[in-house]
Amino acid sequence: MKKKIVLLTAMLLIAIASAFVINENLFSNQEEAPVFLLTVYKYGGGSTQSGVEVVMYNSNGGQVASGTTDHNGTYDFSSGSWPTDTYTIKAWYPPRPNDGQFGQTNQYYEGISVYPTITLGPNY
Repeated sequence: MKKKIVLLTAMLLIAIASAFVINENLFSNQEEAPVFLLTVYKYGGGSTQSGVEVVMYNSNGGQVASGTTDHNGTYDFSSGSWPTDTYTIKAWYPPRPNDGQFGQTNQYYEGISVYPTITLGPNY
């Protein structure tokens, strides 16, 4: 009888430990950071464009971030801690001062993942 109690207790502890391992967030209330990922498309929208200069402005017109799209035509703004606001994102290709194409978008952001896109305009 004593062996059955020990065996049942051991099985119960293993089951509880397995539940904690499977659901690693059982005691953690941490949420993943929201994604703020821009994708820039070539004129016509058929494929993405790498090497695009991107600049993000807050609703007051202040520049809050800038960079260049990667080989996938994306730029990740996720590393920033952005307050709720409507942001204007502008894109130039090639980068200024030699730019020949431009595009922009407005994106409302409130801490939830967003995936804005910009399609570059024709050469000017």
